[in-house]
Amino acid sequence: MTKEVTVVGGGAIGLATAYYLAQAGAAVRVIEARRVGSGASWGNSGWIAPSFAAPIPAKGLVSYTVRSLSDPASPIYFALRADPDFIHWAWRFWRHCNDGAFQRGMLATARLGEKTHALYAELTARGIDFGIRREGILMVALQAGALEADLDRLRVLSAYGYPLPEAILTGDELHAAEPVLSDEVTAGFVIEGEAHVDPARISCGFADALGQVDAEIFEGTEVAGIEHRNGRATALRTSSGRFTVENVVLAAGAWTEPLARMLDVRLLMQAGKGYSFSIRPRTQPLRPIHFGESKVVVTPLSDGKTRVSGTMELSGLNLRLDERRIRAIKTGASRYLADWPDDTVEDEWVGMRPLAADGLPILGRAPGFENVYLATGHSMSGITLAPATGLFMSDLIMTGRTPAPLTPFTPARITC
Repeated sequence: MTKEVTVVGGGAIGLATAYYLAQAGAAVRVIEARRVGSGASWGNSGWIAPSFAAPIPAKGLVSYTVRSLSDPASPIYFALRADPDFIHWAWRFWRHCNDGAFQRGMLATARLGEKTHALYAELTARGIDFGIRREGILMVALQAGALEADLDRLRVLSAYGYPLPEAILTGDELHAAEPVLSDEVTAGFVIEGEAHVDPARISCGFADALGQVDAEIFEGTEVAGIEHRNGRATALRTSSGRFTVENVVLAAGAWTEPLARMLDVRLLMQAGKGYSFSIRPRTQPLRPIHFGESKVVVTPLSDGKTRVSGTMELSGLNLRLDERRIRAIKTGASRYLADWPDDTVEDEWVGMRPLAADGLPILGRAPGFENVYLATGHSMSGITLAPATGLFMSDLIMTGRTPAPLTPFTPARITC
């Protein structure tokens, strides 16, 4: 008999999971509260970069965070609030801000994402048009010392086949490699082989492929309740009616946490708010660039725009756009570009990233349930890890066996 699976969430993770399930022979239904690809999968930087898929908690972040409490323009900003769930999450998060936890998390994520580029190549060969450009990523800094941590991380990842930069570029050599850089930028290096894309095309590509295999996609359908009995979900109550379910994947990004609460499963996960906007410089960057000190990134898009994105704001699950954050990103980015346009920015956007207390994805069977699965917690790496997540989650759901790359990401580790 055909296995039926309902995926809640129409972003990159949910759609990739639905796609691989359909390829494995499942009858798939996708339920999305708004429009497919309208959440964090739309306004992010569009990087397909396994070498950047590392956990957020790291050594030194606690002191950095304390300093940021009085500065809402900080690249990482914690808005303190008397919320027991946030306090519990923050305590676990800060306990993971050490070298040991970071190294374990980074290597686990490296194993999960090591076939990212190969999987995207396979999907492209199957006719899914993502518009991927594989031109590498340029890391730059005003002071060369700001690149040292990135170099150390790449040296560790090289054991998994991740590329090391061939050389540190300085002076005329650096500015010849990327003419849009300002004279204040003194050092940089290129991570070859990494890719970028207009992120909206990832969701559209998977959605189009699902349409070709007659998968059902329900947009504008918000889940209001999950009926369950004896460790099994039985139906979803939604704004479009009631759906009986055989298997359920909760893959709604930051909104997975309130969905899981409907099953009395409490995830140690918070929404990390990210911001982006677009500019139209006279000359686009040749490839994506990461600005070391400001933690801002720019990505050239195919329509002549350059997306500028950054910040991680912990202020609860909301879509309020704080103009101070946009101004801070502008200020942080403008020092690095020689030709910052004076015109008003376009496409101001804010989106919610799902951030687990240990900074790692949450992938596997929901604790206490036979037929409910969680696929969330990818933080800033959803576009990068979507194919691997979809493939391995499909294997788990279709066979009942947990693939080895998913083992470190079990949901049970991050529930309370």
